[in-house]
Amino acid sequence: MKKLLVVAIVSLFAIGNSYSQDTQKTKDSLLVVSNVKKDSLLAIENAKKDAETLKRIEQAEKEQKRLEKEAAKAKKEQKKAEKEQKKLEKKQKQAEKLQSDISGKKKDIEKSEDKISKYEMKLAEGKRKGKLSPVDIQKLNDKIAKERITILKDTEKLKKLERKQ
Repeated sequence: MKKLLVVAIVSLFAIGNSYSQDTQKTKDSLLVVSNVKKDSLLAIENAKKDAETLKRIEQAEKEQKRLEKEAAKAKKEQKKAEKEQKKLEKKQKQAEKLQSDISGKKKDIEKSEDKISKYEMKLAEGKRKGKLSPVDIQKLNDKIAKERITILKDTEKLKKLERKQ
């Protein structure tokens, strides 16, 4: 801006000196000089306005970038919070599933124990009344043994589930 002002003043002096030699041209030169002076002043004012406008634009761009960064940061934090929430929900679901698995295994064990007691009652009653053949007795003993194996397996699975808890 200062350079523009200096150039304008120097050009005014140069124009003023070249036109001042003739008297008739002097009037014209005064008009030209005053026009040049006005034009240069307008150019200077326009340059100042342009510089202020550029400053405002730069400030607006900086503010826009800052706001974009803040928005991106907020979005990133929101995603992080959502991810943490999902992790917590997943852990909670796993804990609930584990708890339901444990209770399911306990029920399975109880059912197997009930079956064993029913088979044993049938076996005892059949022996007492003498209605069971040796084949039937063997079948009931096999069923009891099978249920005991199931109870052992379920007990091991239950222990594993309780360790996970």
